[in-house]
Amino acid sequence: MQSVKSEKICYSIKGAVDQTDFSRSYFFEAIKNGTIKTFKRGSRRFILHSDLVEFIHQTAKQSEV
Repeated sequence: MQSVKSEKICYSIKGAVDQTDFSRSYFFEAIKNGTIKTFKRGSRRFILHSDLVEFIHQTAKQSEV
C-alpha cells in the first residue's frame, strides 16, 4: 500500500520554527515588521503554508546580497 504524504495547510509559530530551524524570536520580529503574514485563531497565531514558503524565499533572496 502506498502512502500519500500530505502538506500542512498552516503552522503554529512552534511548527514553523520546527520546520525551518529559524528562531522563535526571528519569527516574532518578522511578524512585528510585517514581513510574514499570520492569522489568529483564539489566542494562537498561525502561518499559512504558502506564506511561510514565500517568507523563506524572501529571506533567502535578502541573504544573497
